[in-house]
Amino acid sequence: MNKLKTVSLTKIYQPDIIAVEDFSYEIKEKEIVIILGPSGSGKSTLLNMLALLDKPTKGEILYNGEDITNFSEKEAAYLRNTTFGFIFQFFNLIPELNILENIFLPLWIKEKKHNISYYREKALGLLKEFRLEQKLNSYPNQLSGGEKQKISICRSLICNPDIIFADEPTGNLDKDSSEEVIEMIRQLNKNTEKTFVIATHNENFLKIASKVVYLKNGKIINTMIKKGI
Repeated sequence: MNKLKTVSLTKIYQPDIIAVEDFSYEIKEKEIVIILGPSGSGKSTLLNMLALLDKPTKGEILYNGEDITNFSEKEAAYLRNTTFGFIFQFFNLIPELNILENIFLPLWIKEKKHNISYYREKALGLLKEFRLEQKLNSYPNQLSGGEKQKISICRSLICNPDIIFADEPTGNLDKDSSEEVIEMIRQLNKNTEKTFVIATHNENFLKIASKVVYLKNGKIINTMIKKGI
C-alpha cells in the first residue's frame, strides 16, 4: 500500500530559485526511503514538504490516497502530531525541559486527558528500550550528541506514528554514534514496521535502505530499489 505519493511536486523561492522541481515518487508502507544528495540539492526542502512543514509551489502530496497538499495549518498540525514523527539534525530538544518531559511533550499535546504519571510512564518505557532510563531527569545540555539523538528518536515514537521523517539525523554525530543511530533505525523498521523517509548525504544509510532517491539541483537524477533489506 502507498503511504505517500507525490505528483510533480515543485518548490520555487522567489523570484526564480527552484529548490525542488517536478518530483513524482511513491513511498510504500514499511519502507526505508533514503533521499541522498549533496548540500543544496533540495533534500531538506523536499522532506519539509512531504511532512507538511512547508507548502509546495505546485504539485500534489497524497497520504493513503488522500490529497493533503492544501491542508490548513490546523489540519497539517494535527496530522504531524498524530501520524508523523520527526528526527532533526540539531535534535530540537527544549533546553528548559528534562529528558522525560522532552519525550512525552508530543503525546501530551495529542492527548490532554491523562494525568502526568501516564505521560511519564510512556516516556520511561521508551527510555528503557533505549537503555537510557538513567538519564530521565537530565537536561539536554548534559547529554552527548549521540544521546540527544536517541532522545529525539524516542520523542519521534511517543505518538506511535505511521511515518518518521529524519533530516540529516547523523549530521551532528561522530562516526560511532552515527553507526549506532543507523542501526537503531534499521531495528525500528524491522520490529515496528514503521516507514522512514530520511534526507541525508551520509552514504552509510544505503546499507539499510529499501529505496534510494538521488537528488541534484532539486531533480531526481536516479533511483534505486534494494531487495532483501
